[in-house]
Amino acid sequence: MIKKWISTILLILICYLLQTTIFYYFRLANVIPNLLLILTVSTGYIRGQKDGLITGLICGLLSDVVFGSVIGLYGLIFMLIGFFSGYGNKIYFKNNFTAPLILVGIGDFLYGFLFFVFEFLLRGRLNFVVYFKQVILPEMIYTMLAAVVLYKLIWLVYKLTASIDVREEV
Repeated sequence: MIKKWISTILLILICYLLQTTIFYYFRLANVIPNLLLILTVSTGYIRGQKDGLITGLICGLLSDVVFGSVIGLYGLIFMLIGFFSGYGNKIYFKNNFTAPLILVGIGDFLYGFLFFVFEFLLRGRLNFVVYFKQVILPEMIYTMLAAVVLYKLIWLVYKLTASIDVREEV
């Protein structure tokens, strides 16, 4: 139990450091992949709703402290994404790497949409199409490309550090 949470905290720190330092220099279309979102979705998908919710809360609050204008907004968004990606745990298969990629894409769209609603729409800025083309879509594509590699590494770390009920694909 303690080994599981130590590995999760180390993964959060590593993803945070990579996202804020190294990946900043690999920006494409002026966006960087959201590694903390990938970790939140992966944890929810692999371990379930409760672990996805807690990991999402920690990742979101860490993002709030660094990137946010209001404390709690990222925490709420990441928590929701982690919780709802935990529903994928019921259909979790060891060799299925497409379902988490789809969940990462949906989670990143939901993240961008909720951020737009809370930060822009409530302040009277109503041009969603421009925000979607310039921010949400490029970040979603870049995050999904990064998730191809990162999900396999996260899955391997969780497999090595905790006992995961892994079902084989039929």
